[in-house]
Amino acid sequence: MKVNYFTLTLGLLGAAKLILNAYGLDIIQDDQMNAIANGVAAVLSIIGVYTNHQKPV
Repeated sequence: MKVNYFTLTLGLLGAAKLILNAYGLDIIQDDQMNAIANGVAAVLSIIGVYTNHQKPV
């Protein structure tokens, strides 16, 4: 099984945000989470274009 570290990292950041918010700590802002998610999505989109358009050997 192959681990997808991009989605794992986003999931852990989201979980940390929820846990911290439950204790009244607002360390990770919604704007920061959106920026991180958008950056990862952009990188994955670019990688997806290159990996899906290569001919198999």
